[in-house]
Amino acid sequence: MFFPENRYQDSVPKRPEAKRSIFSWIDSWANFTFILPRRKPTSYLPYVLFLTFLGILYISNAHLARKIQRETMNLEKEVTNLRTDYTHTQAKYMNSIKYSEVEKKAKQIGLQRVEKVPYQIVVSKE
Repeated sequence: MFFPENRYQDSVPKRPEAKRSIFSWIDSWANFTFILPRRKPTSYLPYVLFLTFLGILYISNAHLARKIQRETMNLEKEVTNLRTDYTHTQAKYMNSIKYSEVEKKAKQIGLQRVEKVPYQIVVSKE
């Protein structure tokens, strides 16, 4: 069989050699073909999207943790304030139920202390 000569390669001009640039030096120095075999760049899109999703998830988790931490600190401050208010109110109440304080309040509204000893009334069943 007779095959015609391939004239296509002869008709396409050869590309001139690229000048040595920083990128070609980095490319020759760092060979990443073991990580990224020669595939179409679109085949990496699912992996890139998955890693992007993980990054967004990580960032949102950090923001949520900080928000919860700030809320916890604010609630701890509020609990401390409420605890001091409770202690103060309890101390005022304990002071107000003393016998001498009750006697002062009774005199203000016109009540007097009874000097007689109370007596018991006994009803017979006759």
